[in-house]
Amino acid sequence: MQVTEYNDIKVYNLSAGKSLPQWLAEAQKKKQSLRRNEDFKKRIDLIQDFEFNVASSRVRISADGDHVLATGIYAPELRIFDLKELGLKCSRGLDSEVVDFLLLSEDWKKLVMLLDDRTLEFHSQYGRHHRLRVPKCGRSLSYDSESCNLFVGGSSSSLYRLDLEAGTFLTPLEMQKLTEINEVVTNPRLPILTCCGDGGIVESYDLRDPSPLQLLKVHDGGIGETAEVTRCAYSSNGMFFAAGTSEGLVRVYDLRSSRPISERDHMNDYAISSLCFHSRGPESSDLLVASADKSSIKVWAATSGRMVASVESPSVVNQITFYPNSGMIFAANDQSVYFVPSIGFAPPWCSFLDNITEELEESKQKTVFEDFQFVTKDELEQLGATELMGTKYLQPYMHGFFMDYRLHAKLKAALDPFAFEEYRKQKVREKLEAKRTMRTRIKDQSKVSVNPNFHKQLQETAEEGATAGASKKRKEAADKAKRILEDQRFQALFADPDFAIEDSANRVAEASAAATAALASRTKKKRTTKAPGKG
Repeated sequence: MQVTEYNDIKVYNLSAGKSLPQWLAEAQKKKQSLRRNEDFKKRIDLIQDFEFNVASSRVRISADGDHVLATGIYAPELRIFDLKELGLKCSRGLDSEVVDFLLLSEDWKKLVMLLDDRTLEFHSQYGRHHRLRVPKCGRSLSYDSESCNLFVGGSSSSLYRLDLEAGTFLTPLEMQKLTEINEVVTNPRLPILTCCGDGGIVESYDLRDPSPLQLLKVHDGGIGETAEVTRCAYSSNGMFFAAGTSEGLVRVYDLRSSRPISERDHMNDYAISSLCFHSRGPESSDLLVASADKSSIKVWAATSGRMVASVESPSVVNQITFYPNSGMIFAANDQSVYFVPSIGFAPPWCSFLDNITEELEESKQKTVFEDFQFVTKDELEQLGATELMGTKYLQPYMHGFFMDYRLHAKLKAALDPFAFEEYRKQKVREKLEAKRTMRTRIKDQSKVSVNPNFHKQLQETAEEGATAGASKKRKEAADKAKRILEDQRFQALFADPDFAIEDSANRVAEASAAATAALASRTKKKRTTKAPGKG
């Protein structure tokens, strides 16, 4: 299980790793049993067969929270997963790729799909119920449960309405400024329909009487005039609205004001591909916004813009959705499932994840970027590796790039070929210093000009007392020697010539010479006094 960390917030990728068929194929190829494979024992297969052959385009969760529905390719297919059984319930083949789909009931038994061949397909529990075509290519679906109206927005300025109760098309809504519609959303609490599209414009209409309500310009001087609003969403309480542009900027609005209360820039110039609100729990007032572009997913506070979690995806992210009142994120790319414990608890059908993540918190786990070195653009210029930008050797991340640490070491060695020689010399010096037990040892003995023999004798005494197996008397003598060497009051003993200690050998020689001279003088005097008497 891969773990990424951003500002001490850990994100667990529950779908990373090999699936069970891949494990079996690899074991059969190597002719080894999986019974003793530790990696196989530690794997997490949250939902069986939760993947597509190529990629997934859309993922939804039923209102009752018991099923997850996803569409993908290749071939075009709809898969329904039962969360209570943690496995695939059924799959249905389709004629064309799915652009968008919606659940029309509390469970999975009624749904509608918008295909890329301008076809609307209605499915029920037994399969396809009905299909019809819309005049223009569609991009987004929205459903109003109060009036049973289905809205289809696409590559035209007309918003097509379909009355599902009567089974007829209603008069299309003509947009005021928009020439194309990228997404259509309805307010869950108020009768408001909102469309976003080109020109950085968002238009809202009253569902009771389809008339224009508000025209909001999301772009300003901070965003290009040609920016489009690619995604928009309402919060569950209906009081907050978020819009994401084609330049990677997301802004959150209060319905009572046209000024944004917060914003978040993805800083990569990628268009926002998915946008949704999330609450930590039914009683929590902390509202979060989850925005995604094709390479990353960011979760941040709706009112302050404070970053909560960030995920870098190796594949293109088409859509994201949160499981209600939890920290689990479903991403429609290669069918990834992320779990962020700091956002919320695990869903009831996989409550064991809380225990697993708690155990992983206690033990150090290898992170995704542990074998990578982070470098900025300036550092790349210093290394002479700006040509690697845009290649597989550099992974964009925040304000820099991730580079394999082995490649970074090679580039650094090529930049300074004598760095290793300096490193080797430094290590030799460190080993020599480690063998010396005295931290206050004077490295150059020539600096001790006064009493050098006494200074050397004190150092030897201190070293002898520090060796293993030294006697008690030697240890006491070593402590006294250390105090003399370390005490500042005795430093003049080795620097001031007035404190020079006379050598005992010199004193003995001088005393011996003096005694010899005195004896010689006495003998001479005796000989001088006896000479007259003899005469």
